[in-house]
Amino acid sequence: ALAHAVDPASPDAIDFTAGPQNIVDTAFLAHAMLRAPGPLFEALEATTRARLLDALRATRVMTPYFNNWLLFSAMIEAALLRFTGQADLMRIDYAIRQHEQWYKGDGSYGDGPEFHWDYYNSFVIQPMLLDVAETADTRDDRWRPLLPAIRRRAVRHAAVLERLVAPDGSFPATG
Repeated sequence: ALAHAVDPASPDAIDFTAGPQNIVDTAFLAHAMLRAPGPLFEALEATTRARLLDALRATRVMTPYFNNWLLFSAMIEAALLRFTGQADLMRIDYAIRQHEQWYKGDGSYGDGPEFHWDYYNSFVIQPMLLDVAETADTRDDRWRPLLPAIRRRAVRHAAVLERLVAPDGSFPATG
């Protein structure tokens, strides 16, 4: 599927610059690549790996919104850093430092300057911030002082989520 997605001759080719939503989609792909590098990157043929990296870089033409989307650009750069040793460190730094500004307490970040009680902390902010910071730290230690707090907040957020689970296994509708 990845080979077809990045092959310009394939009818299944994805235009990674078609619109801002592609930053989101590409970030989730990049996140998966970071978490499962063997099957989702290293096992690919060299041409597919090169095209995939080019597709990640292509998203740089789009500007993320001033909210959790900063992490989408940072996640893409973290994958590039992991697989090429090169990245736009400003996108990583801006996302990490801005989320430090948006920390609201008790394990929750604002989705931008304002606090939103929804699940973006669960499936975007906490996992991406943690993985971006940990990946970036392997190449540049400027974020190392922030890592203990980022980890502590993720653990606290997980504890809060656990307490939200109803007896039937459902989560409350929020957002």
